[in-house]
Amino acid sequence: MKVAARRIQTKCSELKEENLSGKKQKSGGGSWRWIVLAIVVFAGLWLGIQALRKAEPVGASAPAGGAPQGFPPATVFVAPVTLQPVQQRREVTGSLRAVDRAAVAAQESGKVDEVLVDVGDKVKQGAPLLRVDARRMKAELQEREAMATAAAARVEERIAEAERATRDLKMKEGLFAQRAVSEREFLDSKREASVAEARAKAAGDEQKASESALELLRVRLEDLSVKAPFDGIVVERHVDAGEWLAPGEAVVTLVSTGTVEAWINVPERFAGQINSSDASLEIVADGSGLRVEAKSIRQVADVDITTRLFPVIAEIDDLDGVLVPGLSVRAEIPVGAKEERLAVPVDAVIETITGASVYKAAPAEGLPVAVKVPVAVIFRKGDLAFLTSEQLKPGDRVVVEGNERLFPGTPLMISEPDSAPEGRSEIKP
Repeated sequence: MKVAARRIQTKCSELKEENLSGKKQKSGGGSWRWIVLAIVVFAGLWLGIQALRKAEPVGASAPAGGAPQGFPPATVFVAPVTLQPVQQRREVTGSLRAVDRAAVAAQESGKVDEVLVDVGDKVKQGAPLLRVDARRMKAELQEREAMATAAAARVEERIAEAERATRDLKMKEGLFAQRAVSEREFLDSKREASVAEARAKAAGDEQKASESALELLRVRLEDLSVKAPFDGIVVERHVDAGEWLAPGEAVVTLVSTGTVEAWINVPERFAGQINSSDASLEIVADGSGLRVEAKSIRQVADVDITTRLFPVIAEIDDLDGVLVPGLSVRAEIPVGAKEERLAVPVDAVIETITGASVYKAAPAEGLPVAVKVPVAVIFRKGDLAFLTSEQLKPGDRVVVEGNERLFPGTPLMISEPDSAPEGRSEIKP
């Protein structure tokens, strides 16, 4: 190659000297083309020589065994595949309603003296909501108390008269037996005793009526202070101080607190599953994602003829007012019989356009390698995904962290739970 290079350089020099000597030939234009061609050939040969010098022999950097290098090892966390008894569930939707909602009304008429609550206030059962002017009723109460006292005095008087007439009758009866008094006097004494006894009874009845009227007035006086019928929160206020209140007029609208009802719409083919003894229902608020276990479940025997949905009512805790009526919720109802299914952590499942899959840590010579296993996810419950796969069995280890950067055949460096990054809790199947 070096000899060829020197020949090209000599030829270029000769052509250059001929050009400088001033010789003119008809083929002079072709000489320049030969010069340019020679330069291009020379440059190509020179670059090729330099590339061959820098190139390493094939296999020079390969390992001693001669095998080509693959993917670098990846550090991952794994969890075992488990077999768990579980019941498939179906998601249904609904909304929250108050257990009790009332437009609390006044029972007596009068001028509103003071409204004691406002919208948003929480009240306890029996707490006063407003007060009505009670001056007129208090005056009437005093009058009734005086009438009751007078009625009690008349009763005492009538009882004394009846006792006197009874003693006189007994005396006249003895004298009449001895023929000491006439029959007329005896009959008159008997009549007076009967009249006195009737008057005493009438006075007693009048006293009872007076006491009943007095008790009724006391109840009406107490009703002037409208009270909360249950624990709740004021959501609407209807009157202000100074207004005239009529009997039956709404004062405030009160919604119960502590417990709310989740009205869930369940398809009729699944309605029977709610009544099973092992059915448990967890209510999830759509907005906040809060989860609450149902205290009790009952089914309403009234199906919507259009949607064929059954209302199912679940009572749940309102979490100190966080869950309020009107919020949309969802729940997962049990469907079918309980059976054992393969379970893996949700983080182990990779969803792509080709379907769901997991990476299994398969034993190999040296480090275990990642094997991509297609799966069919049946449903999810909490942190677990229940699935079916012909290539998985209980005890297999699947990658739950680091699987997003894996390829089939990637060597795996499996970290133990003690070496997990700070803030990561141990994964439990």
